[in-house]
Amino acid sequence: MQQNKPIEAGLSPHLFWDVNKENLDWEKNIRMIVERVIERGTYKNLLLIENIYGREKLVNVVKQISYMNPKDIMFVHIYYNIPLEQLKCYTKKLLNQNFSN
Repeated sequence: MQQNKPIEAGLSPHLFWDVNKENLDWEKNIRMIVERVIERGTYKNLLLIENIYGREKLVNVVKQISYMNPKDIMFVHIYYNIPLEQLKCYTKKLLNQNFSN
């Protein structure tokens, strides 16, 4: 890994306003880091985490995210070429819609 600390490596500090940035760890906090970059990060942040984790590992984490807004779902679907059915957040959303009808 390039830097041990995500903020020192160049991730936007505003993504982690509510946590102690000194305690952020690339591996222990991978899911939170990926979620926040997808949700509120810049393209530069996205390229940085792709470089750190590798595209395959990143895609596997993205598939397991349990909530994303519709815009972010479509972004990861198109950008990473992930079938919608492989996104946990998408299948969960469909399941919830079926129960509410």
